[in-house]
Amino acid sequence: AAIGGFVLGIAAAVAAYTLLKPPEVSEERKEFERLKAASLSAGSGGSQSAGLASGEQRNFLCDLVARLWVHLGPAIGDTIKTAIEPMFSDLLPGPLKGLHFAKVDFGQVPMVFDNIVVHPLKDGTIQFDMDVVWDGLCDIDLKAGALEFGVQNIKFFGRMQFVMNPLSDILPCIGAIQYAFVSPPTIDLDFTGLANVADFAAIDKVIQNVLDDIIASLLVLPNRMTFKMDPACDYRKAFVPPIGVARVTAVSGQGFKVEKRRLLKDDVPDVYLKIKLGDKVWQTSMQKNNLTPEWNETADFLLSDNNQVLHVEAWDEDKGMLASDDELGKTSMTIAEILLEGKTKEVELLDSENRGTGAFVTLYCDVCRLKADPKAFDSLPPSNHFGGLLTIIVTKAFNLPLSREEAESSVKVKYGGKEYLTGVVVDVPDCPGWDCLNPVYDVSFLVPITPEHVKEGLPDVIFELQNGSNKPSTLGSFAVSHKSLLAAPENTIKEIRFIGEGGAKLEFHLSLHGIEVVDTGRGPPSKSLVAAESLMASTQGGIGHPLVAPDETPEAQTIPQAADELVKKVKKVYVTIIGGKGFKITKKKFGMK
Repeated sequence: AAIGGFVLGIAAAVAAYTLLKPPEVSEERKEFERLKAASLSAGSGGSQSAGLASGEQRNFLCDLVARLWVHLGPAIGDTIKTAIEPMFSDLLPGPLKGLHFAKVDFGQVPMVFDNIVVHPLKDGTIQFDMDVVWDGLCDIDLKAGALEFGVQNIKFFGRMQFVMNPLSDILPCIGAIQYAFVSPPTIDLDFTGLANVADFAAIDKVIQNVLDDIIASLLVLPNRMTFKMDPACDYRKAFVPPIGVARVTAVSGQGFKVEKRRLLKDDVPDVYLKIKLGDKVWQTSMQKNNLTPEWNETADFLLSDNNQVLHVEAWDEDKGMLASDDELGKTSMTIAEILLEGKTKEVELLDSENRGTGAFVTLYCDVCRLKADPKAFDSLPPSNHFGGLLTIIVTKAFNLPLSREEAESSVKVKYGGKEYLTGVVVDVPDCPGWDCLNPVYDVSFLVPITPEHVKEGLPDVIFELQNGSNKPSTLGSFAVSHKSLLAAPENTIKEIRFIGEGGAKLEFHLSLHGIEVVDTGRGPPSKSLVAAESLMASTQGGIGHPLVAPDETPEAQTIPQAADELVKKVKKVYVTIIGGKGFKITKKKFGMK
């Protein structure tokens, strides 16, 4: 939240700079745009690009942050301490539950923002993406009882996406900004003071996992945070839904090796995969004693951007009393990269030093669209497949029967045995426009419809208005039946309903979508077609541009030729170099290295 809030101000600066001072366009860039426009007019009607990645803007942004860092560093430190510290007691195990910050100093090295791409205006939405890089020397002290340790360096890298909508002709012109990391960011903490702690590796891993989970639950697609530029903006209009479902199949593996043992029998690996996209992790079955495992198992993931990264880990299962599973290698790729290879991609696994292991895994991916179809839930989806998606949006409540002093309201939503909670809204007397008796929640929940939901019959959606932060009391509740939702136009209900007997009302939005498997009848798309679609999506399509094409049309058949010409003409790509590891020392004669 602290990083997101900090970057939010930078987002506004980027937007203003982009709108007020467009970059100079080189002749090569003009040629690039001309060819891209030709490709677009052949396949999608010919919208113009507003790609943006000039060195001038990168320097502008970094200079701005560098000058503000003397104030931003302490502000971010205080915010992280306030926001993260209370979570430690809930998320950390055993003796680490009392972990707290004794000191937070982020040093003098500012964050760097690079590789900025502004996508063109589409459907009243502006999107831009940027790399956030930080290699900062810091001084952070943590304590948990008698245990004391610190962090002296933080390495951080992630690509953030900003979406600005709805747009209007009245200042500030932008209703809201939504922001999130496209994929889980990389965080590397260099701890100090743990050398004498026996469980150093375990503590390091636990803290790392907690940080990853916190960021993934708040700031990794499909989860987004929202800031309203216009307080009157309707959050339901600003909400950005997923573009579809990534249906990923773990096909097979090869090149795994037998572990040679001196005293025990050689170990043929029992291989399984862990696959992660966004905030979801899926695990395949284990293939026992197999150097060339075949899984052919499929799982669905919500997809918000074609450049989201799919992380794959291969493990050898060990079931001994004291044994733990052994990692055999890992790799990653974007969804766009898999589609670029004709939906099937074989990739080598890397070890902890990013060296090839000689083992490979093959993945297949298709992108399925979401559609409003009441008949979509008539049949039971296969295991690990989504039957559809329920979108729940809670915007605001009205006329709470409470005094301002006792107001601590929130909304609980129940669906299929799970509960989803909004934040708690309390009175803030010094904040103009803040009204705790007519609280604004502005939160969304994306709930995949599972095979269990379909098998048992789609459940009703239950809303509960409650008050109190520790042991909340219920002020009222109501239910929305799945039958009424399926009968509503576009399977969507937007209403304000009375809740409870005190005169309170609740504003909400529900929509239910099934999954449409796009089948063009021609097998995996050709490499040139997917290349064109991937390039257009990454350079000018942005959100809402699925890479799976609809049925082929005469116009669409000209895309591969335009794409081939475009690829030949492109002279530059912008790359952010983060770092490296695994280099070897070359030993030479006479003791020199």
